[in-house]
Amino acid sequence: MPMTQDPGWLGTLTGRRLLSEEVRELRRVLDGVFGDQLVQIGTWGGAGRFRRLARTRRTAVFAPLALQGVDVVSMADSLAIASESVDAVLLPHTLDLVEDPHALLREVGRILRADGQLVILGFNPWGWWGGRHLLSGRHFPPGSRRMISRRRLHDWLRLLDFQVQHSVFYHFFLPALLRRRTRSRRPPVSMEQTGRHGGRRTPREPLLRRVAVFAGCYVLVARKQTFLVTPIRMTWRRPAPVVGGLVNPTMRSDA
Repeated sequence: MPMTQDPGWLGTLTGRRLLSEEVRELRRVLDGVFGDQLVQIGTWGGAGRFRRLARTRRTAVFAPLALQGVDVVSMADSLAIASESVDAVLLPHTLDLVEDPHALLREVGRILRADGQLVILGFNPWGWWGGRHLLSGRHFPPGSRRMISRRRLHDWLRLLDFQVQHSVFYHFFLPALLRRRTRSRRPPVSMEQTGRHGGRRTPREPLLRRVAVFAGCYVLVARKQTFLVTPIRMTWRRPAPVVGGLVNPTMRSDA
C-alpha cells in the first residue's frame, strides 16, 4: 500500500513552494498538539521535514518502505502500534496516496488514546489543483490516487467518533501565477502572512481561506471523542400491597 510520492516532483519549484507553505501551516497547528508521542504515517516531503515541528516528547515515522528517516516499516491498514497508545497522528497527504483511506482512518482511531488528536493535510478536489488532477488522468500530483474533499472527510471522521476542531484551506496559487513566478527567484511568500498579493492589500484573504475554489490544499485537526458510560444501578423494591384486597368467596350452602 503506497504511502510515498515522487521525490523528483517535490524537488521542482512548484513542489518546494508547496512544502514551504505546508511547513508554516503545520508549525502553527502542531504548536498546540502536546503529549508523549506523535506518529507520522507516510513520508510526504521526506521523513524528517514535519516531525521536527512536533511539540510531543517523541516522534516516529511509519512507512511501508525502509526509506531514510523511517523508524518503523508497517502497512497503513495494519499498523504495528498498540491500541490507544498514541497522543497524536499526522497524515501528510497520506489519505491521498493510500489505496484504502477508510482502513487507514480506522487504524488511526484504534491507536489514538482518548482525546488524542489527528492532523491531516489533504488536496482540495474543488480547487485549481483538483482541476489539474482530473485533466492529468488523476496523476497529479505524481503518486496521488485521489483527492478527498474537506466536507467528505468531515463526514468520515464524524462516523469514526472524531470531532473536527480546526479546518482551513491554504495554498492559493493559481496556475497562471505559478508559471509567472517560476521565472522569479524570490522565496515563496504566504498570502496569509504578508496580507499582500501583487503588491496590494487583499482584505478578502480570510474569506479566501474558507472558499474551496481558490485553494489547492487544506489542513484539518480532529480530536478523538470519548463517551463515558455511567452504569445504572437497578433499585430493588418490595412489591406494593394490593389496594382493597381480594374478595374471599363465601362457603354457603344453598340447602
